[in-house]
Amino acid sequence: MENNPNNNEPKKEPLKEKSLKEKRIRNITQLYYSKKNVQDAIFKFSRNREISPRYFEGFGKRPDSFQYHGDIFELVKRGATSFNCSEELWEDPLKIVTGMTEEEANELRIGWDLLLDIDCRWFDYSKLATKMIIEVLNEHGVKNIGLKFSGSKGWHILVPSKSFPQEVGGIETKNLFPDLPRKIISYIEFEAEKKLRKNLPENFRKHFKDANIKRGIRCLECNQVAQSFKQIEFHCSFCRVSEIRKLPIEETSKDYFCPQCRRVLEEKSKKEVFECSKCDSTSDKFNNRKKLGKFSES
Repeated sequence: MENNPNNNEPKKEPLKEKSLKEKRIRNITQLYYSKKNVQDAIFKFSRNREISPRYFEGFGKRPDSFQYHGDIFELVKRGATSFNCSEELWEDPLKIVTGMTEEEANELRIGWDLLLDIDCRWFDYSKLATKMIIEVLNEHGVKNIGLKFSGSKGWHILVPSKSFPQEVGGIETKNLFPDLPRKIISYIEFEAEKKLRKNLPENFRKHFKDANIKRGIRCLECNQVAQSFKQIEFHCSFCRVSEIRKLPIEETSKDYFCPQCRRVLEEKSKKEVFECSKCDSTSDKFNNRKKLGKFSES
């Protein structure tokens, strides 16, 4: 039969040959996920959670969840190399819809776990940070803690949903996601950092000399680096009026004019102030970094 030059059928793309690395990873994952105890542990943990298989090409469809133990290995045979799952717990994960309103999500959500992902270029420091965080949790009476090696250079710390009260401030805890876990994590970070500073080895700075660490004045409430401004009081000696302006530190000097007589205002005083936009707190100590109120230098 002769080829028809007018045949408009699309040509099939040739299958891309798997790399040696991909073949090796697929063999390892098939061996690992074929184990019944692994499937049992994953299936039990994934209950009421949205799951997403990870492939070499990307992630699987959403929403998805395991219905049977066998689903896990079936996805592995199709190329899944790992599985991600939600920290939120749902009445039915398959009812999740992209773009749900807050009210719709709250109606469907039945709880959430607190998850801390610790990662560091230097494994010994990620272990130390993880230890300090667990100490903080233990000191606050939290005993039910999950700890898992992330497979890279860090750890996953999990406090299960059942560890939290049903209500906080008259609001169901399940409806306080994600604001409450963010606040809890900020507090844990703040307390753990204080412990970490006391336990760091003397030569730790040489390991971090090339690291891009955000330094500056930190808010003592949330441990975030605050913004710095210069607060200048201007005065018009002719009209006897004053005004205060908060200006960026990097702004170069320029003239400001009296709103009444349009004469150039004189600089009467200057302060360096620090503001935390997250906590809405301000320091206005006049050029005195030893008395920063709610802020500390890092």
